[in-house]
Amino acid sequence: MKQNNLIKGIPASPGIAIGKAFLYKENKLEIDEKSNLSKEEEIERLVKGREIAKKQLEEIKENTLKKLGKDKADIFEGHITLLEDEELFSEIDSKISQKKCTAEFALNEAIDEYATMLANLEDTYFKERAGDLRDIGKRWLYGVMNEQIVDLSKLEPETIIVAKELNPSDTAQINLDNVLAFVTEIGGKTAHSSIMARSLELPAVVGVGAVLDELEDNQILIVDAIKGEVIVSPDTETLQIYKEKREKFLKEKEELKALKDKEAISKDGIKVDVWGNIGSPNDVKGIISNGGFGVGLYRTEFLFMDRDSMPTEEEQFEAYKEVAEKMKGKPVIIRTLDIGGDKDVPYLGLEHEDNPFLGFRAIRYCLQRKDIYDIQLKALLRASAFGKIKIMVPLVTGVDELRQVKAMIKDIMAELDKEGVAYNKNIEVGVMMETPAACMMADALAKEAAFFSIGTNDLTGYTMAVDRGNAKVAYLYSTYNPAVLRAIKRIIECGKKEGIMVGMCGEAAADSKLIPLLLAFGLDEFSVSATSVLKTRKTISDCTMDECKALADKVMECVTEEEVLEILG
Repeated sequence: MKQNNLIKGIPASPGIAIGKAFLYKENKLEIDEKSNLSKEEEIERLVKGREIAKKQLEEIKENTLKKLGKDKADIFEGHITLLEDEELFSEIDSKISQKKCTAEFALNEAIDEYATMLANLEDTYFKERAGDLRDIGKRWLYGVMNEQIVDLSKLEPETIIVAKELNPSDTAQINLDNVLAFVTEIGGKTAHSSIMARSLELPAVVGVGAVLDELEDNQILIVDAIKGEVIVSPDTETLQIYKEKREKFLKEKEELKALKDKEAISKDGIKVDVWGNIGSPNDVKGIISNGGFGVGLYRTEFLFMDRDSMPTEEEQFEAYKEVAEKMKGKPVIIRTLDIGGDKDVPYLGLEHEDNPFLGFRAIRYCLQRKDIYDIQLKALLRASAFGKIKIMVPLVTGVDELRQVKAMIKDIMAELDKEGVAYNKNIEVGVMMETPAACMMADALAKEAAFFSIGTNDLTGYTMAVDRGNAKVAYLYSTYNPAVLRAIKRIIECGKKEGIMVGMCGEAAADSKLIPLLLAFGLDEFSVSATSVLKTRKTISDCTMDECKALADKVMECVTEEEVLEILG
């Protein structure tokens, strides 16, 4: 590629890195189809290869547990479970018998078929699990063929890894003393490797398209994982600019640490809350280390994923209790099961829908499957005895749904009273405000909900009637659109009128351009990712309410997104 050539991708883990490219390409294995061995001998090779792969994954799991905690290590427990899946093994066994082929040919074909099937599903979660399956298959294949996998823990200093895709086991092996960042041709923000990169605070840009054949080993790269850009062979001037940008980024990161134990207070003394979003009990560590004073969104659906059966009441209780205890009396808002849309859980039996985002999902599913919902609500109530848990209901479109949930909770409370089980009798039940219907009924909902939390990701999509996965209309998906801003303002006003707390747990809560508007509207609580807590607090501390209100007055007169952006800068 030419000097200063710009490659664009998706920023998966923030930061700026300058280093030498290491092109991570898989060894081209020669896979023979015809076997000269008996079926029994090929099966023996298959079993031996699986044992080698399992041993590697066990080691990676242990290392990950030490570096990143149990939830990230559990990724590899899931890999080991899949590796030992008897249905997959039987499929490979059948291929060896029917085609009289080698173990590696049958294995490669079976993994490719399964992974392709996953990749072709509409569900984003399962699309990205196809990469996990290929990772497992590759280790198994290398084991069968007695080949060595490239060891990413032994790379040269100041390396930037460029790969088609980095699997979780690749990311877990990276030596942070030597690797500065990674770039991948495919992948998204929710891929396991991207999640792990954020945990490691390793800059990463993903989804850059086919670049491996155009780059060279040791080529100097700049990875701007804030914008999602990679600059190839930068000239001296560009190099200097990005060295300064990197220093500024690191300096700001260090300065933000000074805000860790301070409250979020504007220049003129207006106090708001900055809390964090989590997906598992282990994520609490990130919230605490970044100074979050509460959990504004605990996504419970991750408890239900990556497994073959529903978590028991006891498993759920322990997970909710662990978060409550770790937060030591600080608020913990737990969203009840939000599946459907782009989050399918096979064992729950959701049927295929042409438009799942407008279909049988979230609270609609839970109220139809009260057997499942009852277990979750009971676990939440039991856990409420150990901390300040609040229950949040997702995808509400009317008061009747909230009333049904509250009635179920009341019945469970009576049951717990009979059993003599402790719980918080005054537990708060709130609504995740993410539909236009909830926005229009916000005045009525505010009379019955203990709090609101605005989910801007879905609220934006539903308000703009846009599928953000559709490239042809993705330009319409913007929280800066006046229609979305008016919806947000109305929800906050209705909540404030009834004296309830109004928070926000969508990505907009961490947007430095929108924060002044949200303050002016009267937002009480900003719930953001762990790595955005301090930056959000800093933005708030730089504001005065007079400035925010003056800005909001101008913005709310705008009728186009372009006008809004011109004012916000």
